[in-house]
Amino acid sequence: MNIIETLKMVALELYWGEIFLFILFFLLGFILDQKFSINQPRKWFLAFNGLIIQRVLSLLAYYIPYLDVVNTYIPLVANSHPYLVRIFLPNFVIDSVEIVQQIPFLSFLYLMVAYGIFVRYKIPKDRLVRFNIMYGVIIISFQGILHEIFTYFTESVLDNPTDKSEAALLGFLIWLLVFIPCFSRALLGKYESNAFMREAIEVHLGRDGPDFIWWDRVRKDKSPKKPKK
Repeated sequence: MNIIETLKMVALELYWGEIFLFILFFLLGFILDQKFSINQPRKWFLAFNGLIIQRVLSLLAYYIPYLDVVNTYIPLVANSHPYLVRIFLPNFVIDSVEIVQQIPFLSFLYLMVAYGIFVRYKIPKDRLVRFNIMYGVIIISFQGILHEIFTYFTESVLDNPTDKSEAALLGFLIWLLVFIPCFSRALLGKYESNAFMREAIEVHLGRDGPDFIWWDRVRKDKSPKKPKK
């Protein structure tokens, strides 16, 4: 199956009924707003949807790096732990992994688009979303060499399939220790608490305008005044 046929299959499996209902609901809300000029509920609705979009986009920033880890480790883990695999591979992840296997340069494409477009041109404007995108770029940048080391170790050092499966399980669990905090922060809308990591990411994001204040700074004119002697 080539890439075009895979994309056609994905398009046919989309939930078109739910998409149609969402569009119908959106149009109905727009018509009611124009008819009755509903101000306060409209602000609440836009703020709520903005929050949902922010958190969803923040989660999606780690989706390709997570798929890259799953594609590397899970095939070996499945040999000895098939039931454990189902916990981390719901159906939509399995379908996504199949697309990753059809597009081997997807990681490079993610780096090019995420860093070369989203981070470089500040898309979207929400800084938290771009922070998570840059975090995903850093993660996937380290994955390449670590995956190569793991592949060499399992193919050249380990001969027993059980040992390979256990090594893959250990590597996957280590990566989960990286991804679970990332997913949690993305859902809760929080930034990295480690000062070194946050500074390393913030440097790539740059300033959001002339009045931008760095996360570890305070505006001088708003700092508490010293008591007069």
